[in-house]
Amino acid sequence: MTTQEKRPIVFLIIDIITFLSYYSILSNVYNDKVMSIGELPFWGASILSLVPILIISRIVLYLVYSIASSVFTQKAEEKFLTDEFGQLIKLKATRNFNNTFMLGFIITMGLLVLGISIDIMFKLLFFSIFAAFIVQSLSEFYYTRKGILR
Repeated sequence: MTTQEKRPIVFLIIDIITFLSYYSILSNVYNDKVMSIGELPFWGASILSLVPILIISRIVLYLVYSIASSVFTQKAEEKFLTDEFGQLIKLKATRNFNNTFMLGFIITMGLLVLGISIDIMFKLLFFSIFAAFIVQSLSEFYYTRKGILR
């Protein structure tokens, strides 16, 4: 497997670990924080901090992976996704990310109209962001492995 194929798999694992850790921490502090600051500010702050946490964890953990991989394989890491084909892969994966998030957002808003509670709405938004990151990594892997298909 090439570096271009390993990278999205590593990001997928990093995103799953980060999201599950963050969500479990939120679940543990939910009752205390909601009582002190209110439900809407809690969920707003939680969602606003989710994306930077996912991005920072990707950077830090990928650096750790890259260093460990270089040490164990004794090879320097190749340049990846720098040519036009790589940029096209990134664009297609980003498009899939956006479409997945928007689908989750529309479903969440539709369920809100039907009467779901605010905490369930925010949980659905959390999971739509998580699903979008997963789809982005899987799309990048798929397009790298099989090539760009229409």
